[in-house]
Amino acid sequence: AKAGGGSATLSMAYTGAEFADRVMAGLAGEAGVTECTFVEQDKIAGATFFSLPVTLGKEGVDVIHHYGSVTAHEQKLIDAMLPDLIAQGKKG
Repeated sequence: AKAGGGSATLSMAYTGAEFADRVMAGLAGEAGVTECTFVEQDKIAGATFFSLPVTLGKEGVDVIHHYGSVTAHEQKLIDAMLPDLIAQGKKG
């Protein structure tokens, strides 16, 4: 918005609006609405919250999916950041 010299406020607002639109679609009964979100989950050991794909429905989150297959390099990065994510989650 500021020729690369400003904040990401506009991008964040757009992304938030897009996500809200998808949530409303799920609540309205549209089938197959899947988006990624930071959600309380039990798929990633040790992390109470993690960003994962979820299928949305009339009651909110219907299904929390695993992030799927990743390369060895991606898994190394996930493993490296998990302790910090878990610590920050405990801080609140």
